[in-house]
Amino acid sequence: MTIEELWNDIHKRARHRGDSVIIDIIIQNGIPIVERRRCTCIVLFQALKENNIANMLFGYFNEPTLRLVFEELAEVPSDVVETTDGNAFAALTEGGRVVTLGDVEYGGDSSRVEEKLASGVVMVVATESAFAAVISGGQVVTWGDEWDGGDSSAVAGELVSGVEKVVATTYAFAAVISGGQVVTWGNPYSGGDSSAVAGELASGVVEVVATWGAFAAITKGGRVVTWGDANVGGDSSGVAGELASSVVRVVATNLGAFAALKEGGRVVTWGSAQHGGDSREVAEEVASGVVEVVATWSAFVAVTEGGRVVTWGGGGWGEWGRDSSEVAGKVVVRVVATGCAFAAITEGGQVVTWGLKKLGGDSSGVAGELASGVVEVVAADDAFAAVTEGGRVVTWGHAQYGGDSSRVAGELASGVVEVVVVSKRRFAARKDDGQIVEWGGE
Repeated sequence: MTIEELWNDIHKRARHRGDSVIIDIIIQNGIPIVERRRCTCIVLFQALKENNIANMLFGYFNEPTLRLVFEELAEVPSDVVETTDGNAFAALTEGGRVVTLGDVEYGGDSSRVEEKLASGVVMVVATESAFAAVISGGQVVTWGDEWDGGDSSAVAGELVSGVEKVVATTYAFAAVISGGQVVTWGNPYSGGDSSAVAGELASGVVEVVATWGAFAAITKGGRVVTWGDANVGGDSSGVAGELASSVVRVVATNLGAFAALKEGGRVVTWGSAQHGGDSREVAEEVASGVVEVVATWSAFVAVTEGGRVVTWGGGGWGEWGRDSSEVAGKVVVRVVATGCAFAAITEGGQVVTWGLKKLGGDSSGVAGELASGVVEVVAADDAFAAVTEGGRVVTWGHAQYGGDSSRVAGELASGVVEVVVVSKRRFAARKDDGQIVEWGGE
C-alpha cells in the first residue's frame, strides 16, 4: 500500500467532513462567522509527499505506525448537522464544542445544555426538530423539541456512558451502547418506544438503520429486529423467518422500506410497498447472487455478481429511480444514489443515470464526458460528481447544490485525485498538488 492509498483509506472514515475542519464559530448579529483550517491529515500527507520522505518513513516506521498516526489525526471532529426540516443547525468544532442556530423551539437554542456542549463532543445527530450529541466517553446530551427526541430524561441513566453511535428517524433516536444494547427515546410511534423488542435489543446489536419512522437492528448472529411505525418498516413479521439469521446488511429508503442482504446474495424486503417494501415482481432476480443494494428515498437497486441491475419501489413513478431501462444489458460495477436518482459505473468506465431528472437522473448534458474512463462517482443529496482517469471532474444534477461546477471548471479539468461530500449539498475536490476546490450550496 502506498502512502496515498493509506491516507485515502483512513481519511474516508474521518470524523470531520472533507478536507477542512471548523476551528470556531462566532455569531454576530445572528449571522454565523465560521473559521476553518485544513485538516491535519492532509497537511501531513502533503508534507511527506512534497519532501519525498514517504519511502523513508515507511522504512523506519512502517505502515502500521503511519496508519496509527493518520487514524489519530482523523479523529478530530468537525461537522455541520441540520434538522430534517432545515430550521436549525448544529456546528461541531475541532475542539468538540457545539454551536447552534436557527429556530429556538426546534433545536436552534441549546442554552439549557450549553456547558455540556462546550467541549468533548464527537458526534451530533438530528431528527426533524431535535439534536443528540455524543460526548467523549459515550454520554448523550439532547435538546430541541421534547416530543421529537429533545428530551431523553426517561432514559438518561442509560445514556451516561458507553454510547458508540446514535441513529435517528424523523422523530426519534436510537443509541447503540458498547456491548450492543440499544436505547431509544422520542416519538413512540416513530421508533422512540422499543419496549416490545427490549429483550432482543439488550445486547449483541452491531448496526441500526432507519427509515423516516422505523428502525431495524442487526445482531451479531445476523438477526434483524424492527420497531417503530409498522407502515414504514417497523413491522417485519411477514418475513421474520428470513430475517432470523444470516443477514449481513440492511439498507433503507427514507420514505419507508428496508431491504436486507443475506449471505449468498438473497434480498428480503418489508415496509411500504410503493417505496420498496414489496419486491415480489423481481423476487427471482434477487433470490441469490446480489452483491450490493443501494437506495434513493423511494427505490432500491440491486447489483448482481454478473453486473446486472435490478430495480423496484419508486413510489410507482419511474422518475424516482424504478425505471432502469437505460442501463439494461450493461455490466455494472458500482451504483451510487442521490435522494431521487441513481448513477451506475459500467465496465469501461461509462456512467449511466436514471431517476428524477433535476436531481441527477438526467446526465445528457455531460454524456460525452461520461462515455468512458470514469473511475469514481460521488453523490450529494441532489447532485453527482464523477472523477475520470485523467483526474477531471464532471458534475450534473441540481445546479445550485453541486450539479453546476462551471465556476471552478478550470481547476477541475485535471489533477483531481478525490472528491468528497462536505455537506448535503456541497462537494470538495482534492488535487494532486494538495489544492482543495469546493463548489455547491452552503
